[in-house]
Amino acid sequence: MSTIGHQQQKNILSSALKRDNLPHAFIFAGRERIGKKSVALEFVQNIFCQNKNLESGACGKCNTCRAIQQLSFPDLSVVTPEERGKEIKIEQIEQLINKLSLKSYNNYYKIGIIDDAHLMNSIAQNALLKTLEEPKGRAILILITAFPERLLSTIRSRAQVLKFFAVPKEEIERYLISLGANAKEAQEIAFLSSGEIGRAIDFYKDPSKMKVFQNYLKEIERLCWADYAERFQYVKRISDEVENLEGFLQIMEIWERFFRREMLYKIFGDAKRLPKYSAEDLLMIIKNLERTRYLIVTTNINKKTALENFLLNL
Repeated sequence: MSTIGHQQQKNILSSALKRDNLPHAFIFAGRERIGKKSVALEFVQNIFCQNKNLESGACGKCNTCRAIQQLSFPDLSVVTPEERGKEIKIEQIEQLINKLSLKSYNNYYKIGIIDDAHLMNSIAQNALLKTLEEPKGRAILILITAFPERLLSTIRSRAQVLKFFAVPKEEIERYLISLGANAKEAQEIAFLSSGEIGRAIDFYKDPSKMKVFQNYLKEIERLCWADYAERFQYVKRISDEVENLEGFLQIMEIWERFFRREMLYKIFGDAKRLPKYSAEDLLMIIKNLERTRYLIVTTNINKKTALENFLLNL
């Protein structure tokens, strides 16, 4: 297993592993789908690989590496929300803490990964804090989050924070070509994925997802010019069509990609695109969209109302 991008972060992890000076907790912070969890699993492989080399890293092929990739390795525990956008419960964290307290099967490290860690409720975070305050044995926690500010400041202060950024377009293109994509296809997918390697792989493996993505792009561009009545009608339509939180988040992620793309065009390409908006306007729209999405994920705000408020301010 060799992840794409994030070489600086991987170097930091590799250096700590070589010195056998790993902290008890990390926070992997950065926007979604850029490869934070993949780097976390690669790091775990580098710790446990049966054929590991301190210079080249894990082999990715041994039984241990395969078990880690399949999340079936006995010294690795992964906690995720039971449903996307729902909170991580105290019971899940208590189970994780109990597993980390047990003796390692390999007489080495016990690793716990909490994905979407910002979705831990306050009780769960406080339970985790006790473990961070009094770490026992060789246990390592990796908290993965797009919203590190939602974690207790006391948790953040007791963990090493690694910030992750979008994967460069050129690296995504090279990776897609290595999978079999032609140069034009790789370029288009890399551009639409906006540095999100996970989304780029999805687009390549399932072209229908890219078609859905492109249809939503056309719709949000049309809404930029639409009157308020048409915008309200659109929100009503998708509210009737989309049944779950996952669907709403996917649409908002596509909208965000559209506005990021248009902002880049403004800065580096065609400044005449979407003439009603400046680059600064588009940046404010992106921030407003991120704030709206954040509220939908972390609160009980009415999703239809939240989308209406966002589109009113376009």
